[in-house]
Amino acid sequence: MNSVKCKTENMTVRDYCLVWGCPGLVILTISLFVSLKVGNDFGQDNFAKFVTFVISSGLLGTVYYLFQSVLAEMPLRLQNGQHEGTIFLTDQEAEAVTEDSTDNMSFEQVHECLAEVLPQTESAQEPLSEELQEPTIEISDSAEPTKEVSDTTETSTEQPDLYAQRCKEYQREQEQRRQNTIDAIMEYVTHIMSPYVYDNDELEKLCDAIRKWADDWQHIPVPIRLKSPLTTLDLRHFVWNIAERLGSKKDYTGRVRADFIKRMFPDVMRDIEQDSIRNFKFQPDTGNIVIDEPDKGDYHFHFE
Repeated sequence: MNSVKCKTENMTVRDYCLVWGCPGLVILTISLFVSLKVGNDFGQDNFAKFVTFVISSGLLGTVYYLFQSVLAEMPLRLQNGQHEGTIFLTDQEAEAVTEDSTDNMSFEQVHECLAEVLPQTESAQEPLSEELQEPTIEISDSAEPTKEVSDTTETSTEQPDLYAQRCKEYQREQEQRRQNTIDAIMEYVTHIMSPYVYDNDELEKLCDAIRKWADDWQHIPVPIRLKSPLTTLDLRHFVWNIAERLGSKKDYTGRVRADFIKRMFPDVMRDIEQDSIRNFKFQPDTGNIVIDEPDKGDYHFHFE
């Protein structure tokens, strides 16, 4: 008996080490690597390493503890979900069988005892099966559950329709806003650049190039001839005012704007470096064309 008890205790210690020791070592190792990484970002600050190590260990330990809790509850759920044919003994019956087994009860006697218990258990379960059938009959005869199911079905069919309708409305709103933005830009270009471009054909080429640039930030424009001189500062202000209203900053970056200016006005921008061009808001109120910064969430210009 003592040997069996010692073996059980050894198994418990071994299982405890496998369940908590090895994962704990892995958690501490991961936390150490994370703390070294963060410490490197903070200039090898020991305090940052310590805080990162503690937080990382706590989070990983909590996640693993919750995982173990779920695993510990699974056998109980499986036991509760056994099929109805399983025989369960009461406490008095289990004690009777245990007492008889301690008195060296034979296998035949145990079998006879279980045979006597089995009919009692089945007879006790028969009324429960009849009682369980009554709610089924009431539910089938009642009209209210059917109405609830139909209401749920109607709601589920209406939900996708509302979703699709709202998506279409949003797409229409975005497309309308984009068209209004381009119309405002074309009006601005015509108003600002008409006194400086060579003729009406050049103005149309300028508007067409900007419209295509609004559709594709990688568009390469054709050179535009000017009849009146504009400075590099004027052209930087002009392109910045347009690009700010086209939206995405990840597409219309400073480099993209600078390339667009150099290709559209090569004569004026011939001797200026690209890094200097990217300083678009330099002297914003100076020149023939000044910085026209849009209001928050708005695309209109303030040239009127």
